[in-house]
Amino acid sequence: MKKVIVLGHGGYAEGVRQNLDMVAGLSDHMYFIDLKKDDDLSTLENKVKQLIESFAEDDEVLFACDLVGASPFRVAAMTCVDHPGKYITVAGLNQMAFMELNLSADSDLTIDGLADLAIETTKAAIARFPE
Repeated sequence: MKKVIVLGHGGYAEGVRQNLDMVAGLSDHMYFIDLKKDDDLSTLENKVKQLIESFAEDDEVLFACDLVGASPFRVAAMTCVDHPGKYITVAGLNQMAFMELNLSADSDLTIDGLADLAIETTKAAIARFPE
């Protein structure tokens, strides 16, 4: 089964969760972890580790982080190194991509396909008004 873990600073993950719940409802494959101001890197690593330990061994994981290179991204990337081919990290997604992920995890897409879909959805959802 595919799992999506949203990671970010402050209330980022919780904000994504609340938005999804309000707009589309939450799927049971979506998880949300925030790095809080008083947390250190090991606190975030432990939160991620505990969540992953609750998953089945054959589950695939897509980490969706707020910022490339920041602490949540680094924790996710380090976790991916330990699970090659099964875990992927993306960053900088917008809310349209999160809605797509929320609705698409039960699709036939591979974890790679899910990551690509989220990135393409982010690109396609950018708009300017007036043009």
